[in-house]
Amino acid sequence: MFPNNDKVTVSQMVTISILTMVGIGILTLPRELIGEAGTDGWMVLILGGLGAIAVSFTHGYIIKSFPGKSYFEILSITLTKPIAYILGLYTIIYLLGIMSYVVRTFGMTVKEFLLPETPPEFVILPILLVSAYLVRKGIEVLGRMAEIIIVPLSAVIVILFFLSWRNAEVSNLLPVFQTPSLQIIKAVPFALFSFLGFEVLLVFGGFMDKPKKATRVGPIAIFFVLLLYQLLNASVLTVLGSHQTERLIWPLLATFRTIELPGAFIENVEIFVMAVWVFTVFMTMVPLYLGGCLLMMELAGGKDHSYYSLLPLPFIAVLSVWDDSIADVYESLGKFSDYTAYGVVLLVPLGILIALLVRKRKKNEDRTA
Repeated sequence: MFPNNDKVTVSQMVTISILTMVGIGILTLPRELIGEAGTDGWMVLILGGLGAIAVSFTHGYIIKSFPGKSYFEILSITLTKPIAYILGLYTIIYLLGIMSYVVRTFGMTVKEFLLPETPPEFVILPILLVSAYLVRKGIEVLGRMAEIIIVPLSAVIVILFFLSWRNAEVSNLLPVFQTPSLQIIKAVPFALFSFLGFEVLLVFGGFMDKPKKATRVGPIAIFFVLLLYQLLNASVLTVLGSHQTERLIWPLLATFRTIELPGAFIENVEIFVMAVWVFTVFMTMVPLYLGGCLLMMELAGGKDHSYYSLLPLPFIAVLSVWDDSIADVYESLGKFSDYTAYGVVLLVPLGILIALLVRKRKKNEDRTA
């Protein structure tokens, strides 16, 4: 399909999916869960995770049914080529739009905690250029880099959470089972979209060396992210409590601020937290960027996606500096997701699945006729 790119293994695809899901949302997730369901947010997370696993399984089933086919080719086969062009453009807007908001939030957070006197634009531009460079190298390099990063990243995160528990109050997790069932059910869509990122499987599925195992990728990745989110939520609540968590923009960073290392040989643990987070955000941006470039190449009829790696930069740069405050960024991100995420993650795969089932039914009828 793409002669200048190699395949990725199932484990690499799982790792890419995990790192794409864990990015910006991890900073604000505990606060948003408190707003949705109070201290019962852990239940909302479980239900949302189960819903995301079910949706990701259908994504994997689509890839499994069209081994070696790209997302655009699958759209063309199932929904006709004219519709494939429209939905392909729609997906590009979604991928690059989400990346723009990730970049903007990254720039504002770095300015707030590390470089207060530096304009966000001077923080955003370097990471965009580095992302474009990695995108030029293709899916194989992305897969290998994800595997290299995931282990030390996970180790540092677990250590930081362990150190934060020194100041924990388990009673802050109470009360439980106090939120009305209807309110929890209404919060499930929010929790489901806290796992956004697993849909990159649809775009990268054609590169998998074992597409028959594609149905495993999303569920495995979401399971590990769900464990991380539960650990994150519990740690923040036990350290800060629900009332304080609800009033903070980035409660995760506030939690790690409470860490005091034995001997006090490191004054500011926040630097380590931000370093880990920068790597995580970078590995969230690149798959979205690469997915957008691959689709642009296919829609244009090109053969090498690397020629398109710089093309979206002006679009991303303009969107990433559009909003003036972090509150505006999150508000715009919510509206943008409402108009795009539901379509890319739910509606388009559902349409492909229905068309696929109809095709299979017709084939069976032709055989029996």
